[in-house]
Amino acid sequence: MIKKILNPFINTGITLVLLAWLLPNITINDWTTIIFAAIIFTLINRLVKPIIKLLTLPINFITLGLFSVVINIGMLMLALWLVPGLIVTPLTIMGVTLGQFATLAVISVLLAMTQSLVAVFI
Repeated sequence: MIKKILNPFINTGITLVLLAWLLPNITINDWTTIIFAAIIFTLINRLVKPIIKLLTLPINFITLGLFSVVINIGMLMLALWLVPGLIVTPLTIMGVTLGQFATLAVISVLLAMTQSLVAVFI
């Protein structure tokens, strides 16, 4: 039972460490930041995100689900705002520096893919 409760937190923590290791624009200050960020990310995704998805259901329906990407970026922005030691700088891809929104969109997609991959191994 405890493993079932802790699994999402561990998954998110491992995902954050992997992304910080792979991407040079994600900086994590120390291990307490990772633990705090894993708790915040998981709680946002489990508590806040369903409420926001329910409130924006008409927009999501009209855009055929594409508004979910904007919701994911908003949840990531909220988590970055709440965790002071987690820093995301603009991403540069092939010499082009992306803006904040585009950087968060790329990181949001990579976060979801990495979490799915990590969930297979945990």
